[in-house]
Amino acid sequence: MKFGTGLPTPICHCPYCGYTGDHNEFCTTAQIKYAEEVALKAIWQQMIEPTLKEIEINLKQLEKATSGGFIQIRGRIESSPITLPLTYFQEKEVETYVTCDNCGAEFAVFGVFANCPDCGKLNASVIFKKSIEVCRNRLRLLNSIEDKALQEAILKDALSDGVAAFDALGKALRLRYPTIFPQRPKNLFQNLNALSNALLKSIGKSLSDIIGDGNFAFLFKMFQIRHIYEHNMGVVDDDFVNRLPDLRYLKGRKYPLERTEIENFLILLLGAGNCILAIVDIQNNLKW
Repeated sequence: MKFGTGLPTPICHCPYCGYTGDHNEFCTTAQIKYAEEVALKAIWQQMIEPTLKEIEINLKQLEKATSGGFIQIRGRIESSPITLPLTYFQEKEVETYVTCDNCGAEFAVFGVFANCPDCGKLNASVIFKKSIEVCRNRLRLLNSIEDKALQEAILKDALSDGVAAFDALGKALRLRYPTIFPQRPKNLFQNLNALSNALLKSIGKSLSDIIGDGNFAFLFKMFQIRHIYEHNMGVVDDDFVNRLPDLRYLKGRKYPLERTEIENFLILLLGAGNCILAIVDIQNNLKW
């Protein structure tokens, strides 16, 4: 967490489980041990050690005052040198740096998706948008590449990574909103029909209701194209034709990837993800 960003509040939220508490509660075992050793060393240096030295000086003064008298007082403090070494530690390397789009807090977490430590909002929107932007930026490489095989590889990667980003978004949302997104089927956000039915059941609107029938049909088509490129080298098979009968004339042939089609897909996928996030937030707020 970067100091000076986010909300001016001592209340924090766990990025992973959502627990809310005072910021003093969010310390690792190593951090607590280090703080205890620093405090102990400070107490020794600032309180105990000066007190012992003062006692020793008083004893010497008393010894000097009674020297040569009938009663002589002698005293000495014997002790071995005491050192209090600090156990230094190194924070574990975090993996993802995020700026919350809700409160502006800058923080880093393990993994990818997490709650903002300040406002508690899930960072799914920020991460998903960033992932789609990376896919779109990759397409710009085509401007300087003439090799057809390399062009196709870039188009395929952009398509596959776009679906992967949407699927990762879905996994984060399923953890955060289990009453809206069921645990079955496993890859819910890769199965648009199942996702649409799940939304219809939980919030009363299907995915096609949210983004429009035409846009849903286009996303469904691109998800099927991604599937054959991942599992059949891009060749149209019977399963593909059964799902998209209008493209049966391509059976046995490789589906031709086009840059414009992939760009439109990424733009629409980003919009669909943002619509789902907005509706989920609204539904969640209505419960409270």
